[in-house]
Amino acid sequence: MAAGTYGEPGKNPFTIKGVDGVLSPVVNSTTGVTQIYRLGVLNQYQSLGTINTKTNKFTPDPNANLTNIERKALSDANNIKEIKNKATEAVSRGVQAAGGSPEAAQATANKLISPNKANTPGGTDGTSGNSKPSEGKDQQSDKLLKDALKEVKSRTNYDQSLVYPIGLRLEHQDCIKFSVVKYSASGLGLDEAARKERRVAVNSGIPEIMTEEGKNKREVLTTITLPIPGGISDSNTVDWSSNSLDEITRGLANVAQSAIAGGGPAGAEAAKSEFENASKNAPDFQIAAASKFTQAALGQNAGILQRQYGAVLNPNMELLFNGPQLRSFGFTFRLSPRSEQEAIVVRKILRYFKQAMSTKRSTAALLLQAPHTFAISYLSSNKQHPYLNKFKECALTSCNVNYTPDGNYMTFGANEPSMTSYELTLQFQELVPLFDDDYGDDNNNVGY
Repeated sequence: MAAGTYGEPGKNPFTIKGVDGVLSPVVNSTTGVTQIYRLGVLNQYQSLGTINTKTNKFTPDPNANLTNIERKALSDANNIKEIKNKATEAVSRGVQAAGGSPEAAQATANKLISPNKANTPGGTDGTSGNSKPSEGKDQQSDKLLKDALKEVKSRTNYDQSLVYPIGLRLEHQDCIKFSVVKYSASGLGLDEAARKERRVAVNSGIPEIMTEEGKNKREVLTTITLPIPGGISDSNTVDWSSNSLDEITRGLANVAQSAIAGGGPAGAEAAKSEFENASKNAPDFQIAAASKFTQAALGQNAGILQRQYGAVLNPNMELLFNGPQLRSFGFTFRLSPRSEQEAIVVRKILRYFKQAMSTKRSTAALLLQAPHTFAISYLSSNKQHPYLNKFKECALTSCNVNYTPDGNYMTFGANEPSMTSYELTLQFQELVPLFDDDYGDDNNNVGY
């Protein structure tokens, strides 16, 4: 720690939404002004600028070459709150390292930084206890159930952004970004207005889940950005299958449908019409009907027509549409950290995927809640990649980690005994099927 400061570049690492790389704070011991450093290529630290912890104003370093997105992110109130909390940790550790008591460390940190704290009665994760009442259904049972499900044992304080490798620059390099979002049930509404589209739209490089007409963006808990792996593909399928309807079954179905839909008179009229048609082909119809009803009586396919006449009923076979199918996607990543800071990022990436896909428990009801879901997007220069497919909202159905992909147990680092390499395999499935109108009329991208 340099004289007159708390913390140093590389210590107390963290990430924030909208800023690439791993950051670290250095706090002036007199003014509390916090300088933000970023780990760049060749393990060099670069100053991005300073934050006045009294006014919450960010002043960029003229040599930082920040993008407009990064400047905006470093001035964002939520990100500044996270930076000040990390600065508080740096001050507290610095005071205790110099021999100060934990109480003195906390007092000094509060005096210099004055971080925002959750002072509203409620959850321990900083959220307000004065939740807005659930809107929609007024039934008492539904309200009680929703109230019971509010207290869910689910992590919400993820780091805002994880990037591997830590030197990845989104404004210049292609990548794939996974955003963890809170799951939202689609409800029972079957009309178009009630149906959630679950489309993924890219806003400032951040994939977000959209509802009808692009409204009501869902809460993004964290983002994980990785290089685009090899072997990527998509497969769009729909369910078609062959179907047969012989003439006798067709006639019976016509009579039954007419009677159900139009009542007795309509059924009688349909029966009369079918009888007239059968009379025109009396010999064939009698033989076919006798064979079919004999097989029904025997309860098995005896092949009567085939044995007697070497013939079969005309099946009137046709390929019929049964419905859409859900798409699935698989990704395999090799994560090989090259520094202690990168090892920490890799460890968090593995943990975040596992924890986000885990089932959530409620403290007040004998019910389980769905895991978080994912918005996925291929990015090129921090925008939607026009030559790769889009995704709808996905569930992570399988997460496999191979801790010894090279066949040997090897670690490195004195302070962070990380494995030298990890192999991460993810299997996703979209929550809803694709429809023609999802593509729109824009031909400037591959679409889904």
